[in-house]
Amino acid sequence: MTHAHRFLFGALLLVATAATAEDVGTVASTRGAADVGRGGAWSPAAVGTAVQLGDQLRTGADGELRIVFRDDSVIDLSPSSALTIDDQVFDPGASRFSSLMRLVQGKARALVSSYYKTSGATYEVQTPTAVAGVRGTSFLVAYNPDTDATEVVGIRGKIEVRSLAERVGGTVYVTAHETTTVGRNAAPSPPEIMDEQRFRHEVEGLQALAVGNLVGVAAARPLGGGASVAAPEKAPSGSAIVSQVGRDQMRNPGDVTGQPLIVGNGRGSLGVPF
Repeated sequence: MTHAHRFLFGALLLVATAATAEDVGTVASTRGAADVGRGGAWSPAAVGTAVQLGDQLRTGADGELRIVFRDDSVIDLSPSSALTIDDQVFDPGASRFSSLMRLVQGKARALVSSYYKTSGATYEVQTPTAVAGVRGTSFLVAYNPDTDATEVVGIRGKIEVRSLAERVGGTVYVTAHETTTVGRNAAPSPPEIMDEQRFRHEVEGLQALAVGNLVGVAAARPLGGGASVAAPEKAPSGSAIVSQVGRDQMRNPGDVTGQPLIVGNGRGSLGVPF
């Protein structure tokens, strides 16, 4: 192959890659240093930026990041965290839903939409030592490279936790206020009740991110409530966005799964365009 042919092939490959890139979410809020990595290049995570399949997300020591996905699920990243979006299938017409996120380090809170209550749907967050899988719930996953261990904290619903090593048997389930730890090549520890003070610290530490960058969100890509959500629990409309953002800012914070979801016109029920 000549140099000219190699150049042409590379150019065509880049065009094909760009054409098949799939938008799966939107940056809804940021604090401090937060970046989106794509194709080996990094750029600051700005409110309204599209997030694509295969993107890497990272936060600095002072950074936090919130991504709202097209399936109405939400991922919040704590400071010094890194996560890759490995897979997402969102096909309401065929009732096919699956998501796989890979947490390389740090802490992520997942608010999982009720689409994942559908039979056969899967939502998993994988770390270097563990896999946490859920249907219609919310939870925290934290991986510490120094200890090479993962901690999973239940916020709402039931979370299935297992070792990343296929040869290590054993699966545990944690629910609200419960935690389990998974070390390298080890089975998950028995679930334990988390101290209330620590539980609140873990959950509320990211709760404030939901109301960050409110003016930017309103100007970039307004988030609106689902049309069929009961009025007292409805997420804010575009005109009311200056006071609240995100599904977990409803009357019952953290309850993403109990609200009806609307999809249409290229938007999720949060009003985020894709």
